[in-house]
Amino acid sequence: MVKTYIVTGASRGIGLEFVEQIAARGDIVFACVRNPDSSKGLQALIDNKRVFGIQLDATCDKSIKAAAEEISSKASEGVDILINNAGIGGTMGLNVENTSKEEYLKVFETNVTGVSEVLKAFLPILRKRGQENVKKVLNMSSMLGSIADMETGDGLGFGSAYCVSKAALNMLTKMFASQLAKENFIVYSSHPGWVKTELVKHPGGDDAPTEKKDSIAGQLAKLDSLTAQDNGGFFDFNGKPMSW
Repeated sequence: MVKTYIVTGASRGIGLEFVEQIAARGDIVFACVRNPDSSKGLQALIDNKRVFGIQLDATCDKSIKAAAEEISSKASEGVDILINNAGIGGTMGLNVENTSKEEYLKVFETNVTGVSEVLKAFLPILRKRGQENVKKVLNMSSMLGSIADMETGDGLGFGSAYCVSKAALNMLTKMFASQLAKENFIVYSSHPGWVKTELVKHPGGDDAPTEKKDSIAGQLAKLDSLTAQDNGGFFDFNGKPMSW
């Protein structure tokens, strides 16, 4: 059965890899990015049959509303899966002593409140699938959001704001999972691994040990195998539980 996905932050990196692998499976995907025309990789995939490019700025209420309306009109029977991948790394290397209020607010606006606003706006589209069908939401987190595993003041060089935002995202995920469980939703956090990407100022790079294709293949396999017991969970890209 063909599934319909929404992927945010789909212009490059793991977001674009999600779109490519989902489309290759024969499923439908709405690829949400700030500027669809600026991504050559995404433009090569868009055919307006299986892959649709949707303009979305997760920090702009007007943009989120417009994206939800556009997807709703094109997905008249709803969407099965939302992958909240849009996020920013912020300024790398800042520790808890030199991270400013402005840095925290900038990162939280995308990584926490942006995810919350997008999820709330897209809930009616997911709900179109009905109570009898499972609806799934993957919020892209990070091992750097794990309080249990945090050992340094700067998150191994990634910056305190990024780490704190991902910890907050995990709590947000838990709360949405609890709220939506009665409607047959499964909402969870995923750690993509340390992935090789072209994003110099984001977790990743040439030194990363995980290939994009492996991270996304693993995460899609987890999406396929989710059960109600996974609701509110935190898993790595191989589907193994992570420490909070």
